[in-house]
Amino acid sequence: MLMSVDGSDPASLLGGTEVPVHRVDPLGVLESRYRSMSEALALAGRHDHGAGPSLPDPEELTALPGAEPLIALLEVARLADSGEWDDVVVDCPGAAGWREMVATPSSIVGYLERIWPRHARVVASTGADMRAAVLVAVVDRIVDAASSVEAMLGDGSRTSAVVVTTPTPRVLDATRDLLAVTSFHGVAVARVIANSVLPDLGGAVPTSVLGTHPAVYWTARIRAEHVSALDAFAATTGDLRIDVVSTHPTEPVGFDALGAVSDQMNGQVGDGYGSAILPALVTRVRRESGSGLDTVYQMEVPLPFVEADTVAVGRVEDDVIVSAQGSRRRLRLASVLRRCVVTGAGFDDGVLTVSFAPDPALWPENLQGSTDG
Repeated sequence: MLMSVDGSDPASLLGGTEVPVHRVDPLGVLESRYRSMSEALALAGRHDHGAGPSLPDPEELTALPGAEPLIALLEVARLADSGEWDDVVVDCPGAAGWREMVATPSSIVGYLERIWPRHARVVASTGADMRAAVLVAVVDRIVDAASSVEAMLGDGSRTSAVVVTTPTPRVLDATRDLLAVTSFHGVAVARVIANSVLPDLGGAVPTSVLGTHPAVYWTARIRAEHVSALDAFAATTGDLRIDVVSTHPTEPVGFDALGAVSDQMNGQVGDGYGSAILPALVTRVRRESGSGLDTVYQMEVPLPFVEADTVAVGRVEDDVIVSAQGSRRRLRLASVLRRCVVTGAGFDDGVLTVSFAPDPALWPENLQGSTDG
């Protein structure tokens, strides 16, 4: 299954190949999921003359920041979970749109839980106000939906991203930034594809009695720039898999042409530009030293390709808020760290380390002198 979430129609590239294509209609998906809830809320409050909360129409909701990316990802998750398809390939938007899309699920969950925590919603749903109960059901559905999408994106056994770029220095700098953001928001990167690289003409250089044509020198110069830019990029991305796709005089359309592109990419594994994936962000907590109230815990947050001057961290109740490369993410603290205070933080060699010490007011008395912390 080939999906488009930005309104484009990738079917034209298939050239009649029998591959199912699905274009997401955000408004249609929203109507099918939330129309019944809106009607139930209106029915529950039909005698209150407009007092109390109400839901906007689905047409209005699509204008809310983050609504369309979440809706698109929900549709991706629905098709992926249907069991009907072996693989669901999603044609995602460009860098700016992808930044918003990949950050949306966790942002929605974090802010809704912050504004109206689940325990408060449970209390509201058990009262006599039917409108409040229905509104709680709507918010719970949104939180559950966003959480399911976040889990799908973060499951490296199910989901990975392929980043397509072009072989020029400025674009590759932006690509490195995009890799950092993608990993930061919990999505593994399977490979980078460098598209439209000028091929090596080798011995196929056209000559005549007048000598080598000037266009050959121009082509060789561009080719050298592409190779130099890719070499510099690969030197900063470790063993990350980078596939090179040569430029073609015509757009590759149809099964045969696309198959040739696939063969070119898959024949390059381990051939100079790495073969590893870029894993999604996974935090690690360890006890650094001490015992009892003198214990020092450290939370390590890997941030590959992130520039040090973009990193910031703060704590809000049971979460830490990490900023990196122009993006922000809320990370839930491990249970032991929720009873601790932050004592420091540092960033070195691509890893953010946040240090914690037990809070005497919250630390269990039977552990305050224990060596087990």
